[in-house]
Amino acid sequence: MSESQKNPNGTPSSETGASITLAILGCESKKANSACPASNQPHVPNKFMACVRTAASAAQLELSLAAYDTEVAIYHGDQRAPLHEADVIVLACQPGDLRSCLATTIIRSQLQDKVLVSLLAGVTIPDIESVLQSVGGKSYYPATIARAMPNTASFVRESITVIETPEATSASHLLAINWLFESIGKIKHISAANFDTCTALGASTPAFFAIILDALIDGAVTLGLTRKDATLMAAQSMKGCAALVLAGEHPASVKENITTPGGSTIMGVLALEQGNVRAVVAGALIKCKEAAEGLGAQARN
Repeated sequence: MSESQKNPNGTPSSETGASITLAILGCESKKANSACPASNQPHVPNKFMACVRTAASAAQLELSLAAYDTEVAIYHGDQRAPLHEADVIVLACQPGDLRSCLATTIIRSQLQDKVLVSLLAGVTIPDIESVLQSVGGKSYYPATIARAMPNTASFVRESITVIETPEATSASHLLAINWLFESIGKIKHISAANFDTCTALGASTPAFFAIILDALIDGAVTLGLTRKDATLMAAQSMKGCAALVLAGEHPASVKENITTPGGSTIMGVLALEQGNVRAVVAGALIKCKEAAEGLGAQARN
């Protein structure tokens, strides 16, 4: 991608004729859908190709994508054509399927000068390099191997995606990686040492928040609200709290600004503290991080 294909703010511009073709390997995984924006936007790859192993998987994927605006060409079996055409290849299989997904000469031969972005939890860049070397040797390295971990909010363009790239990543490849994931939300570049922690914090915690929301909704329904009204109020309250923190307010300050001596809020906060909620939530995050490391170990065996 040449400099003439970039607009002033550094992103590729559809108006200048720039284009990125994206191929996704391993679309049987739920994680694959997070790399496809849910609707057509000006700053997203202009062509999507999804690769699966079987006709049954292709039919299932076509059905799951039917509700979205984005057009995706689905391939099963021979993957040479989509991989040859792609500028960016997203690896989205299960961590345990890493070797079976990449360990073929056909796939490796299509990676030269491409960007390969792994969405595999716990699987490091050296892990992927090792698989690519296992049959083809060092000459089969792609130009760039990167890691990224979006979350489920990518479907509404509100993901936080953590990204790890090698120091030698070219400017054009870095631009393509950033551009892809900025199309589904915010991005944060991190070191390899922190990737599993950030996987837990960025990708797993929406499930935690959903449990908390669900509990608040159930409590409100018990007290007489309709589930629809309770859902709206609880979700908007959580969204508002997040907005305050993102605007620079410390979480402790948010709590202190709401609570008053002898008030109802502090009584609810006390109930949470008696339930040891801080330790439980922090412990859940630590368990997630450890589990991500375990997935990487499985992929290496």
